[in-house]
Amino acid sequence: MAAQQQENRDSVKAEAELQDTGHSPLVRIRMEPIDRLATMATVSFGAGALCGGYLGGKHAGRQYLAERAHRLPTTVEGWYFYQKWKNYRVTLGAFRGAVNYGVKMSACVMAFSSVEALIDRMVGETQAASSIVAGVSTAVGISLATRLPRSSARRACMAGLCVGLLTGAAQDAGRWASGSTPAYIVWAQKRISMGK
Repeated sequence: MAAQQQENRDSVKAEAELQDTGHSPLVRIRMEPIDRLATMATVSFGAGALCGGYLGGKHAGRQYLAERAHRLPTTVEGWYFYQKWKNYRVTLGAFRGAVNYGVKMSACVMAFSSVEALIDRMVGETQAASSIVAGVSTAVGISLATRLPRSSARRACMAGLCVGLLTGAAQDAGRWASGSTPAYIVWAQKRISMGK
């Protein structure tokens, strides 16, 4: 009975702190879920576009050389036009690669962030477990969508687990450093103190 009253007092205290600070319990990296989704989608598209542009341009340049290796130019004018058309192809390949990788990266990050925000909303607060579940479920979804073999899907799930664990732990550590103790730490402290 006393434990129930203490939990009620703690929840009333948490609601009072929420009203005093004006912050939602769903805030991560100092942003509300909808703002976080938009920001992360934009940043991930930019990062994917940079990587994709580099890789797409490199691939297009090598492909152009491979397609014309049997009839390389022999005159100065021929080399001029060869390089000119190669530059056009590299630019086009870089643009296509940038858009392709940017959209894919943005979709992956949006899936991760959406699942994370959905779980946070269901639980009522942010915690590392939401990030872990989001990482693994995103990896499973991508593995199924791309029809990865079992061994590759297992590696993708491990990568999702690691990414979720690292991001969740880093966000919880940041919250803890700012004075807001994660709920599972409070729960563990209560269980330990009740056991004594």
